[in-house]
Amino acid sequence: MDSLDVLAPAAALVAGFAHALEPDHMAAVTTFVSRRPRPLQAAGFGLRWGAGHAGAIVVVGCVLIALRVRLPDGVARGLEFGVGAMLLGLGLWLLWSVLHDRAHRLAAGADAHSHPHPHGGRGSLWVGMAHGLSGTAPLVAALSASFSGSPLRAAGYLLLFGVGTTLAMALYALAAGLVFDRAAHRAPALAGTLRALTAVGSAAIGVLWMVNAAGAA
Repeated sequence: MDSLDVLAPAAALVAGFAHALEPDHMAAVTTFVSRRPRPLQAAGFGLRWGAGHAGAIVVVGCVLIALRVRLPDGVARGLEFGVGAMLLGLGLWLLWSVLHDRAHRLAAGADAHSHPHPHGGRGSLWVGMAHGLSGTAPLVAALSASFSGSPLRAAGYLLLFGVGTTLAMALYALAAGLVFDRAAHRAPALAGTLRALTAVGSAAIGVLWMVNAAGAA
């Protein structure tokens, strides 16, 4: 057993863990968590995002590795632009929710409580898949160079990478859920401010992603 056999699995898990905590990933999941801040529900959003992200990377990545092809640069930029548009949409959606809840409380009186509107729990799954698709091209390019003689090792790396990503996002979502849940119970005004900042941050990152993707064309 050579050193690559020993180090590659650990490297894949660590790389996946770190990859999950990129700004666009955290912004997307936080928009969902802020609406349903109960810790277990929040962790569920993180798990679903991670499952979607891992599934997209494993499936698409394995196909690209097996066929020994790369996504055209134009397609990769288009996927990045799409992720930016998605983040912008999530931010605007959350901001509308914050303003709607505020208007409802003002209309109902000072004693009114905010009631989060139900939304499909599968949303974070699809968002994770979109993130996975946009991140597959650079990852596969790096793996093709590192595991040029072993497609099975590359596929195993992708799988462990996805596991690390999912675990990291579940833990992040749980921590974010605890913050939002505590704020909602102890300082409702602060909770609303945190949600508004999350909305603005998601929209801003989305615009930045779109500008970068368009500028790279």
